[in-house]
Amino acid sequence: MPVLLLILLLGVLAFLWWRRSTTTLTRNCRWRQDRKAGQWRCNYCGATLPDTGKPPVDCLNPVRG
Repeated sequence: MPVLLLILLLGVLAFLWWRRSTTTLTRNCRWRQDRKAGQWRCNYCGATLPDTGKPPVDCLNPVRG
């Protein structure tokens, strides 16, 4: 049983590490799709991106650079 819990813990940590390495989004990034305008807009910083069918995975906040 302890071995199973250890494997589960390692799996969760590996998933969290993988998720962090594949995105630059922060907690403040709140992308919303505006289908009428055909773009994505960040509610936090106001950045916009054209709609590509997938949600953005990069933070475009000018303060972060």
